[in-house]
Amino acid sequence: MTEPGAGSDLRGMKASARQDGDDWILNGTKHFISHIDIADFAIVFMASGEEDTPRGPKKLITAFFVDKGTPGFTVREGYRNVSHRGYTNGVLEFDNCRLPASQVLGEVHKGFEVANTWLGATRLQVAATSLGRADRALGHAVEYAAEREQFGQKIGKFQGVSFKLADMAMELKAAELLTWEAAWRFDEGNVTEADMSMAKLKATEVLAMVADEAIQIHGGMGLMDDLPLERIWRDARVERIWEGTSEIQRHIISRQLLRAHGG
Repeated sequence: MTEPGAGSDLRGMKASARQDGDDWILNGTKHFISHIDIADFAIVFMASGEEDTPRGPKKLITAFFVDKGTPGFTVREGYRNVSHRGYTNGVLEFDNCRLPASQVLGEVHKGFEVANTWLGATRLQVAATSLGRADRALGHAVEYAAEREQFGQKIGKFQGVSFKLADMAMELKAAELLTWEAAWRFDEGNVTEADMSMAKLKATEVLAMVADEAIQIHGGMGLMDDLPLERIWRDARVERIWEGTSEIQRHIISRQLLRAHGG
């Protein structure tokens, strides 16, 4: 979905698909495409038309399967990432790439419906992995605070440290409960977008806080690569961006609240 000029605003995408007889012609560029180096095909969302709405013209989106090796479809190496250094991304370029109608995923102009079948679940995945790393960082912080001595006593005895641990544990528990509830409701088939957005938002922001505070408790040692904290801290940063930024999650949550009152 993502393009150099279209991230959170997916309807601002420039990559397009136009019908030519029974075929579709794709043009444009996508970037930040995960694991395209090992994938055999890409699922690509393209602007395929336009409709009039009370708020003005709105782009229609169609999803396509595109196999590697298709003429007009080029995969280039992406960007180096500070977070998740083992993660790879790529740039996809389409230059009059011709596809048969059989490679439309779902229905024509219904690409958002296709995306929404898995976007919420991926947000829960981000929340779950964030919880695991936050739990590990908290574990290191508690262990260190119980063993490290300064000024004649364990540093965990100082309120400046012990209160940090209490806040970290409390926020992590809250994030866990939000994520568990959203996952349970997902399994039950009655989850809402706001449920999944709350889980993703809370878990990723708690991970950032816990990782940062764990490093603060460890002092300079926390930033050394002898410990996993510096990696947890680095990796935490991207979680508030991909699969929908924290700002987008807040928009989804507030939109659901306001719609109940006609807003």
